[in-house]
Amino acid sequence: MRALKFAAIMSVSLLLVMAGCVGYLFLTAEVQIVDIQAQGIPVEQTELDLLKQSIEQQTFYGTLFQKPHEWSDASEYVYLTYTVRIRNNCLVPIDMIELQVVPQSGDILQKADLKVKSLDLKSEGEVQVQILSPKNSHPIREMIVTYYLWGVSGNIKTVYGQ
Repeated sequence: MRALKFAAIMSVSLLLVMAGCVGYLFLTAEVQIVDIQAQGIPVEQTELDLLKQSIEQQTFYGTLFQKPHEWSDASEYVYLTYTVRIRNNCLVPIDMIELQVVPQSGDILQKADLKVKSLDLKSEGEVQVQILSPKNSHPIREMIVTYYLWGVSGNIKTVYGQ
């Protein structure tokens, strides 16, 4: 009888310790945006011609925000490249990270990134995205970082340039 009472007390104690550990994991699970950098990269004419061709043939892989009525010369466009530094403060790795830019009125497309990005526990990493935009556009953009922990998605919204 004493052995059963001791086993029951130990089982309940073990259950409480495990529930506390799981609660600690969820309460300390935080993904942060540490830094955002933006850079304008000129577009080469041959690359713009390939982009136009893939859009016309509907083979473009990425997000097409709008199709220009008339394409200008390559000197009129720029790739706005955003590099977002992310810190994983969780005790579990991030399975996948994706970055999306909310387009402004003149933005044309966002190139697709086919590499799967992940982050180990308690580490930092970078995610990059490129959008094609008119040369005179400002770099202020809203960005959405989507990440997956244990198959559950989470979002962080931020704005570059404010």
